[in-house]
Amino acid sequence: MKALFFGSIGSVIETSELQHDAFNKAFVQHALDWHWDLDEYRSMLKTSGGAKRVAAYAHARNETVDAGAVHATKSQIFVDDLASGDVQPLPDVIAILKAAGDAGLKTGFISTTDKTTIDIIVAKLAAQGLQPFDVITHRGLGMNEKPAPDAYLFALEQAGVAAKNSLAIEDNIDGVAAAQTAGVRAFGLPGAYSELGDLDGADAVFKTGIVAALQTWIMSN
Repeated sequence: MKALFFGSIGSVIETSELQHDAFNKAFVQHALDWHWDLDEYRSMLKTSGGAKRVAAYAHARNETVDAGAVHATKSQIFVDDLASGDVQPLPDVIAILKAAGDAGLKTGFISTTDKTTIDIIVAKLAAQGLQPFDVITHRGLGMNEKPAPDAYLFALEQAGVAAKNSLAIEDNIDGVAAAQTAGVRAFGLPGAYSELGDLDGADAVFKTGIVAALQTWIMSN
């Protein structure tokens, strides 16, 4: 038995601009004279954790802000926009999930973000006629966030599949590290605002061609 794990929101749907826009809306709500342009935001994606980005930016400007509160506002804006917006699964995701289902693979959505966001994304996949994942993780389960391997170790146990027979798709380096620390191979799938080099360390990185690579892996012994 094999298992295929989608390891982050960005490996399932493209949310780069929604995330970017939510940060700038949150800054307005907190009366901060900040605005992250696209180039600035893209450079920040090399560091995971929205609250960490806010705190680092404030420190660089010699300002004191409640980074946690700003990020909480950003997260709520993002969830609201995600739920109401016409956000579709990535085209490759639809093909990959169908191929995995046809081959009888276990599948998982292995994230450490909040459950509300995960539920919205799963509902959008269901609207495309895609079957639910066999294993779903989220922040509410109390696991350490990536790059800790907790979520993947939990997923492997729940799926009943050995790490050597599993593969993860991740869009950030912390997710890649989490999968690999758990013994799971990781394919990198950079988002619209990321570059191939941002995922150095993944077992392979794809801007295109990931469906063919996964089909080869599915058919291998």
